[in-house]
Amino acid sequence: MISLTLFLLIITLLFLIYVEYSVGNVIYRVVASGEKKLNIFNGLSFLIEPLKNSFLWNWKVLDLNYIVIISLSTIFYKNILTSTS
Repeated sequence: MISLTLFLLIITLLFLIYVEYSVGNVIYRVVASGEKKLNIFNGLSFLIEPLKNSFLWNWKVLDLNYIVIISLSTIFYKNILTSTS
């Protein structure tokens, strides 16, 4: 059985990959010098963006809301994964 911490870490990494694919230029972006750089801080900042930006609570962009994704993932883990073992 996978631990909750590892499960949420995997969900977080998959979420960041999805956000980079869906939105673009969140983690891997062009800097002032014109070259592409990996900026992990921007990805981590995007995770808490729903606390500051009410737009991310719109029904059409709930897939980009980390709080919703992590809440649903935790419910899934507790009700589905732990009940089968």
